[in-house]
Amino acid sequence: MWRVIIRVSYFSDSQSRLRNHVATLFAAMGLQNTNTGTWESPAVPLAQAATRLAQVLQALANPQAVPGVDPQAALNHLWVYLDRV
Repeated sequence: MWRVIIRVSYFSDSQSRLRNHVATLFAAMGLQNTNTGTWESPAVPLAQAATRLAQVLQALANPQAVPGVDPQAALNHLWVYLDRV
């Protein structure tokens, strides 16, 4: 199991479509939104975390592939903290 803490922000994400898409991936990983731009969970299975983080990185690398996302939407920053629990 991994403890996972992620902080993310975006540029030009009108209507929060990119954020909402990524939020569904975080929620599927079992992360909770702390309402400060941070998502975290005390324990996520290794394979699940790796699969979901790969999906997050794909969405952030090509945000316009997400339906309805603003053409100017882009990642501002992504901070990821993982440790084995």
